[in-house]
Amino acid sequence: MANTIDWVEIRTGDIERAEHFYTELFGWETIAKEATEGQEYWIFDTGEEPRVENLRRVGMWARPIGEKLGAVAYIVVDDIDAVLKKVSSLGGGVIAQKVAQGSSYRAVFADPDGNHLGLWQDVDIS
Repeated sequence: MANTIDWVEIRTGDIERAEHFYTELFGWETIAKEATEGQEYWIFDTGEEPRVENLRRVGMWARPIGEKLGAVAYIVVDDIDAVLKKVSSLGGGVIAQKVAQGSSYRAVFADPDGNHLGLWQDVDIS
């Protein structure tokens, strides 16, 4: 299992504000509040089973001009438009509006600390 993606960590300057943002936005549950290296470290449970096949993959994208460098974790959602509205109401910002990618959609938002996270919506073709 060496050399695989194992964990996603969201760094924040205000852990209580971040907890409120993510629990309100996605309904995640805080399941542990610990301290590490003298700092608070809280853990969310997202409540769903991950798409394991995508945890085995890492994409590389040449940075579009003007976009910040860094890794972006994507969260699967049912309705990107609804989530983006909620992001703004909770103090975050929309970085990239919903765009089609293949038979799906993606978007990118920033949380109140400026961390960029992606949203992914599969298209129901049934």
